[in-house]
Amino acid sequence: MTDEGQVSAPLPASPRTYPRPGAGGVVAAGAGSALLYAAFLVQPLLVPLAVISPFPLALQRLRAGLFNGLLASLLAASLLAGVVSPGQAVRFLLLFALPGFLMGDAMARGRGLRRGGLWAFAAVSTVMGLALFFASPALMTRALEPFDLARTPEFLAQLESSRWTPEMIAQWTDQAKLTRDVLAVVYPAAYLIMGGFLVLANAALLRLYLSRRDPGWLDGRELEGLRVPLGAAALFVLAGASVVFPSARPAGYNVLLVLAFVFALQGLAVVSFYARRLAAPPLLRAAVVLLVLVNPWAPQILALMGLFDIWLDLRKYAEPPAEAGQP
Repeated sequence: MTDEGQVSAPLPASPRTYPRPGAGGVVAAGAGSALLYAAFLVQPLLVPLAVISPFPLALQRLRAGLFNGLLASLLAASLLAGVVSPGQAVRFLLLFALPGFLMGDAMARGRGLRRGGLWAFAAVSTVMGLALFFASPALMTRALEPFDLARTPEFLAQLESSRWTPEMIAQWTDQAKLTRDVLAVVYPAAYLIMGGFLVLANAALLRLYLSRRDPGWLDGRELEGLRVPLGAAALFVLAGASVVFPSARPAGYNVLLVLAFVFALQGLAVVSFYARRLAAPPLLRAAVVLLVLVNPWAPQILALMGLFDIWLDLRKYAEPPAEAGQP
């Protein structure tokens, strides 16, 4: 209550307090997540559905609390164990449910989406690292299998029946062989980067959902403020120098590839920072970012931009000028 003639100050925006849903919300989140993952197992072309399968679990943790979030994750894994196989359930629980839950948990604890993405990527990288240590030959075979199949006589006969010319088939075979030879060296980095894309896709989806439904959870700088420590640049230089030695060359290439992915994320943060400050509708700003991403040289451009941003701080040029009397 205020005195007559006085106007009370507006309350600051805060995240919405959600009512605790009952069993229906847990079942919907767990079953939905398991269904998205199972669709990929039935049809591998539906891999985007598997990528976003952690999203219902992250949202359930954020909206319904720790217990319901854990219950939804275990329910999804149990459904997959009963319908598909226990092995797929364990794979889903460690590589999909765990990062999704950690992102939602970080948001619920007020640590922010960026911190949650870091937790999720650390968890996925740890699981992937252990899998590569104990089952490296099997993972290498799985990574190279598509490129081996792309050079089989049966597959080449299908290309020939599709009116491919001999020159086109020869070019396809050479490209598949080159890609296979490269992947045989850097497949560990490829697995880690795939984990990074999984985390990035769900973080972007979670941010999009909250920006439309409850922006109080976001501070507006989740991606735009991403900065890689200076030590990553020093490690990048050391990894580049290590490729001179044949014995250290495979490890050096893998470290370079992972760091290039990290620098590309920082480059994307710079692009998003500038796009957010354009005096244009949101759809046009999103189109600007999309045009950058569809460029064939986008990975190299973003990685270089992120690397140089460590020293040049490219985002400072878009900051508004300080007012008089302020530092």
